Amino acid sequence: MTTPSRPSERTAARDPYQPYRSTLLTPAQTKGLSELEPGIVVRDIALAWLTILAAWTLAAAYTTWWTVGLAMVVVGTRFYALFVIGHDGLHRRLFSDRAKNDLVCDAFILGPIGAITRINNRNHLAHHRYLATELDPDRHKHACFNKTDLTEVLAYMAGLTSILKSARNVFLPERSSKPAAGDVRESYTARDLAILAGVQGTLIAGLTWAFGWWGWPVMWLLPVYVFTYLGDSIRSFAEHSHPEADALADEHRLITYVSSPLERMFLAPMNMNYHAAHHLWVSIPYYNLPKADALMRAHPLAGSLEWRRSYVGYLIRYALALPLEECRVQGPAR
Repeated sequence: MTTPSRPSERTAARDPYQPYRSTLLTPAQTKGLSELEPGIVVRDIALAWLTILAAWTLAAAYTTWWTVGLAMVVVGTRFYALFVIGHDGLHRRLFSDRAKNDLVCDAFILGPIGAITRINNRNHLAHHRYLATELDPDRHKHACFNKTDLTEVLAYMAGLTSILKSARNVFLPERSSKPAAGDVRESYTARDLAILAGVQGTLIAGLTWAFGWWGWPVMWLLPVYVFTYLGDSIRSFAEHSHPEADALADEHRLITYVSSPLERMFLAPMNMNYHAAHHLWVSIPYYNLPKADALMRAHPLAGSLEWRRSYVGYLIRYALALPLEECRVQGPAR
């Protein structure tokens, strides 16, 4: 049986998970699971935004500490769900028509956080291309070189050591970064700027009108940072990391979580917990990942992958393994 190459036997640009990709699902299964259902996407986007609008309306009509707090949780977690849908948009898996995919993703998901699909997907596509190598731009999220003790782990989980690097990788990628095939224009167009100005202007004006000067920072920026950015950073760390040296962890970074509904709401909405299946077949949309996972687990080779039961449980296990002396000596990988 073919097994993935060890890091010492491959170059950084090779795909160590190709044996899984070509074996765990048949071509017919992959094709069937990759069929797009745009109606599901439209429904999920509409429900998420309607829930966010309902939370804002409640907090504006009855402005108390508990309605504002509840609204912040709802806004942050529901936008995180939208962000995961937008993650499929980065892969052009919302609609078969690329222009429609990018328009919906930009206007309803990425535009509210200042991003544009065509430009800002480069970091994420590179993460998929170079996972488990030092070329992965997201390596700082799941490697252990910057999480060797409890102080470093808590600083990462609070975003103190990750926000600037993540923002730079997404919005100011290195000149050597190569866009995906067909993405030849890397500068913002009039269309991009119009979408960003319209979406941001609507958010700022609407929340300021509803709540006053604090509406936009408290009812949008703060919940998105706490529940979307930090939630996604913690998820990314948990789904690709191990409490061991990175050279060892690079051999098995595909991890799926069979988690509780409460954990999934805060850390992995829209089936993002089925992360191994997503990494192996980016063509499979988020709503079909549970089916892909079930088929994967029936194959003998799936025993080389890892399923964990709880994000919180893993974070506790990682904390109990600290300090990781073997990680301190290796330094940053990128």
